[in-house]
Amino acid sequence: MSLEDRQGIPARIEAAVRDVPGVAEVYPVGSLVSRAVDVGARLLGVRDDEAPRVRVEEGISSVRVEVAIGVRVVHGAGSVARDVHDAIRAAVGVRNEERPEIRLTVVHVDDELAPGEVAV
Repeated sequence: MSLEDRQGIPARIEAAVRDVPGVAEVYPVGSLVSRAVDVGARLLGVRDDEAPRVRVEEGISSVRVEVAIGVRVVHGAGSVARDVHDAIRAAVGVRNEERPEIRLTVVHVDDELAPGEVAV
């Protein structure tokens, strides 16, 4: 994989996650300290506000992806989490025998309906 491909993976994953029905938001991942550093870097203009909120670490034989999401209650957190997991695998572009390590955290459940959504 080229350097350009590797650098585009977090943005590609975030876009795929945001496209999953029921995802209300994608939140920054990491510890409180790392998030504080990230906020500081954004405020200083060192890091772009549009930088992906997804963390991707590549190991020798695998890829680790961390994502934190908010979900809409009408879609169900379990269902949305499964769909997000599948979207991450597709965005990473792994073959069937390779399995990325995916750490997916639902940090918020939004009970408001998005425009055009209907409560079930």
